[in-house]
Amino acid sequence: MRALLVDDDSDFRTFCRLALKTIDCEVKEAQNAHEGLDILDAEGDGSFDVILLDLEMPGASGHDLLYDVREKGDALPVIILSGRSEVEERVKALRGGADDFMVKPVDTDELLARIDAVVRRRNSLAPLDYGVLTFDLAHRRVKREGKACHLSPREYDLLLRLAKGGGETVKRDTLLEDVWDLGFDPGTNVLDVHIGRLRKKVDRDGSPLIETIRGVGYRLKRS
Repeated sequence: MRALLVDDDSDFRTFCRLALKTIDCEVKEAQNAHEGLDILDAEGDGSFDVILLDLEMPGASGHDLLYDVREKGDALPVIILSGRSEVEERVKALRGGADDFMVKPVDTDELLARIDAVVRRRNSLAPLDYGVLTFDLAHRRVKREGKACHLSPREYDLLLRLAKGGGETVKRDTLLEDVWDLGFDPGTNVLDVHIGRLRKKVDRDGSPLIETIRGVGYRLKRS
């Protein structure tokens, strides 16, 4: 197992490193969010099993790093380890994509148990097969007949929502609410633009899968 530890407190990093050593977990350390992002970019996808992240650091915050990770579509588990105990901070982090939140000081056994839980939870996400498409839910990737479809995070969410429709028509309002968190139609063509981009990427080497149901929404065919 490999963990990325992002915290500006050297004593706390030492504590975490020694704790994780007991479970044979290799730890890569960063002193701030920018350094953490540089490590993630340099190491590449799939290099780490979990991120342990402080919130308050010089420069960019832990929230900023978390946002960047999730915007890239990375489902890597993130546990917040922070001295901030306010409910608002915990809610903000969890809604921002954190998998867990612990308030410092942390107990060694509890930290290791929570790391084990989030890693097991991610690894238990079996691939979703939908006709000629395969969704890697753990890493948010899609393949069509074994060939990767390079989707943006929003395109991935949109395609997955269509797949969850099970071949039935998914209404425009439902897609806007579930993918963009909009409880109303903004009167723009944002949905149509993303559908167009999806078609170019998903239908490039095969028969069209995304069907327009005029005036209603869209349907994802299995083949």
